[in-house]
Amino acid sequence: MSEDKKIDETKEKDFSKRTTQLIALTALILAICATFASLYAGANASKGILAQSQASDGWAYYQAKSIKETMYKMQLESLETDPPDNVDPMKLNVLKEKYRQTIDRYNGEQIEIRKEANLKEADRDHFLELNRGFAGALTYLQIAILLTSLAGLMKQIYFWYAGIAVGAFGIFNFVTTMSMV
Repeated sequence: MSEDKKIDETKEKDFSKRTTQLIALTALILAICATFASLYAGANASKGILAQSQASDGWAYYQAKSIKETMYKMQLESLETDPPDNVDPMKLNVLKEKYRQTIDRYNGEQIEIRKEANLKEADRDHFLELNRGFAGALTYLQIAILLTSLAGLMKQIYFWYAGIAVGAFGIFNFVTTMSMV
């Protein structure tokens, strides 16, 4: 018997049918985990984009209120520095008070709008952080699937061990990220 044939027979004995089945089962489990990581990564990316859009809308609304407030401030300042001559002073004071109240209302609305926009930005940051965690887990799981598949093709158990190790790290990242949800 030649040396190469002995090595092949030894390799076949070491790499039994049971080992092949375990490698296939490992690849299946890793693929299922990768599917969930992919779904969660995509969902959180979408939520992050939506939260960013809502925050942008909030800041645009804030700016609109700010412009209106500024217009009323300018009108009030104009009435105070250069009041019209032909207007009853009582009506002028009522108008000034109305402008002050409107300015105060816009100021209060801006505070609320700012809080809401800041909350949406915090949501965006949270969802994008989750996306990064799930995407990282997905990357490790895909590498683990490749290593596990390589183990089955090349009949080298060391690739399977490497796939299990990398896959365990990917699953750990997935579970750690899930705990942040």
